[in-house]
Amino acid sequence: MTDQDTLMAAGKARWLLEGGVDQLDDQERALLLALVSLEADTGRDITNEERAAIDKMIESAGMDGKEIARAVKHMVEAQAKTNRRLDWSALKKRFRRK
Repeated sequence: MTDQDTLMAAGKARWLLEGGVDQLDDQERALLLALVSLEADTGRDITNEERAAIDKMIESAGMDGKEIARAVKHMVEAQAKTNRRLDWSALKKRFRRK
């Protein structure tokens, strides 16, 4: 597998696993999770190390993968409201199942 075939740039999964996740804020983690989820859903191969890094990001976000997928789907498909700003934490609360 070449670098072009992998989901993340060389060394990024290891960086995330070795504490990089803690250096990202909630919005950065959410964006990264959305991007890697999209790539994975379109058939990109994921290495074991990348899967572990994704799982660590999901764990640190305090959400499960299905909640993240629902929130991302909502962000992509929702109508834009020009006078309203919505951040990731609001979406997290909105899609949290009771």
